[in-house]
Formats: sequence, structure tokens, C-alpha cells
Amino acid sequence: MLGMNVEIEGFTFRDIKKNELAQVLQIYNNDSSNTGFGIGSSRNISMEELEEKYLEVLISSHEFFVGIFSNRSNDELIGVLKGRIDYDKSDEAWITSFIIKEEYRNKGIGNKTINAFISYMHKTYDVRSFSAGVISKNIKGINFWSKAGFKHIRTIERYIDINNNFEDFIILKKEI
Repeated sequence: MLGMNVEIEGFTFRDIKKNELAQVLQIYNNDSSNTGFGIGSSRNISMEELEEKYLEVLISSHEFFVGIFSNRSNDELIGVLKGRIDYDKSDEAWITSFIIKEEYRNKGIGNKTINAFISYMHKTYDVRSFSAGVISKNIKGINFWSKAGFKHIRTIERYIDINNNFEDFIILKKEI
């Protein structure tokens, strides 16, 4: 796992611990919004699936699975950020999931945390290119990444099956 434990802009970014997976699962499986779009799934995931993903990250030196904790709310887990630095191009990173708890959305926290994370990765690991993917009908997600300075670079048609409907997958990228 690509280790992280840093305080930036009133938030702590640190590796998820095994005993926090239940909290992560709750954020991932939040039924009251389109959270599934943020993790690329059309259904709730099980604890077993999450534990498997967690173990995969633990054994990889290029992957990160980071909790975002609010320093103002007694270190409450308010979000999750998962991804990896590219194996072949160490100056490129993929953000495979980024979710902020619903009650913290639309307050600028997502934008503030993603920009702080990008800055940290650039300064610490010399990452210069960040990519994220969004399902085409996730308009809020597309708008979020666009406001964060990501540009549409590619659309993969009919990429993912969500509730028996194949959806396009949009890849966005930000260069530093």
C-alpha cells in the first residue's frame, strides 16, 4: 500500500485500517444517493468484497485506499479515496473511487479535499497527471471533476452494465 498519513486544510488523509472497513462499507452502500456511480458498481457491495479489495491494496506498493477524516468533527470518517499510481508511468495516478458522505456534500469539501490530495501527490510522489472515470449519466460526477479542473479525454461506449442498461464511461484527466 502506498502509505499516507497527512493533515491538509483541516482534513487528515490516512490509510484505511481494517477495523474501519464497516464505516467504509456504509459510505459505499449509501442508498440515498447515486454513490454506486462513485465506485463503479450498480449494486451494494458485501463486506467480503470490500475486504478482498482491501487486501489487494495492502499488497501493492502503488495503490492507495485513503480515509478522509474531518479534524473539526472529532476525526470522523467523511470520505474515501481509492486508486493507484500507474505501474509503468510513475507520474500518472488513477482515482478509482472518491466518495464524500452525503451530509458533507455541496459544501465545497469534495473540491477542497481532492485538490489537497492532488497537491500532496504531486509534491510527494511527483505525480503530474490524474485520471478519473465517470458513468455518462452521472452528471453530478462529471460536473464535479470538471470544476476540479479535469478535462474529458475519452468515452468508452457501453462500458458498464448498470441495472441491465449498458452505460458509457467517461475518462477525465488533469495535468499539473
